[in-house]
Amino acid sequence: MKSFSVLVLLLSLVTDVSGTVNDTPQQVVTKYNNYKTICTGLGYKSTQCNSGRTEGPVVFQSSCKGTLENLKTSETVKFNQVSLNEGSAYSTTTGKFTAPVDGVYSFSWTTMSNTGEYFITEIVLNGIPMAYNYTDSRGLSAGHSMASSHANIKMKKGDRVWIRTHQNYGQNAVCGNVGQWCNFSGFKF
Repeated sequence: MKSFSVLVLLLSLVTDVSGTVNDTPQQVVTKYNNYKTICTGLGYKSTQCNSGRTEGPVVFQSSCKGTLENLKTSETVKFNQVSLNEGSAYSTTTGKFTAPVDGVYSFSWTTMSNTGEYFITEIVLNGIPMAYNYTDSRGLSAGHSMASSHANIKMKKGDRVWIRTHQNYGQNAVCGNVGQWCNFSGFKF
């Protein structure tokens, strides 16, 4: 019975709220508000489009310029250049990504090390390791070693994700003169 009443109400709303040629804008608004009151009285709740979401995409692409050497135990790797930061969720100052809304986010990062050196990192969610990246050039007689890792992480609004050295294994990362070899990116599904 309730669904039939709502159907009749909606049909009336469409024909009545659209008004006639003689209705003023205020009369149309009054009719709308009257129907809204009736619907609320029947237990229907008003919802907002995009409730709890930001407008537009959440995506960033960052890189690190120069060389990172002898980083401390669990030190944050700050990717200090940003080429894309839709949603403004990544900070070059802190090196951390802060989720603007709840959701599942996808992250990737790449590092490169010199011959005979290593740079081992981890991605952490609020300080808890989620995945690792192992770049080790100690067995090479020439050249560089490069590694990439990926993690999909469920986050709540305000949660933080960042890349840090795994334990004290931040010996050497070659990022390049324009940041072409070490990068960190992410987006919300």
